[in-house]
Amino acid sequence: MKLTLKPLEVPFMVGDTVWVDQPFGTTNEFPFFQGTIMQIILDGSLANTLLIRERTECHELVITTAIYGIKPTGDHAGSARVNVNIQLIPLRTSFFKTKEELMDYQNRIHKD
Repeated sequence: MKLTLKPLEVPFMVGDTVWVDQPFGTTNEFPFFQGTIMQIILDGSLANTLLIRERTECHELVITTAIYGIKPTGDHAGSARVNVNIQLIPLRTSFFKTKEELMDYQNRIHKD
């Protein structure tokens, strides 16, 4: 039996610095923050577990969620690491290369 992983695009890489569209702070007083990706965990929760009940030569495993370990930087440097869940299929990311991209995204969302 052969197990394959469905090819998919994982946004950004370990070491990238990103702007995160997620509340941050002790009381979530900041609507977003900047951080560096320290690790990416491809979620192996029960929802993504491959259950094999049929006799076939090849089974495809589909990872639909990734958990990013983010180390805050910039104004929040020194704060504790934050885990951010990202849906991969369909892609719903909370990461942006620049603060301007994040602000444009937030303006579009709040305009609708």
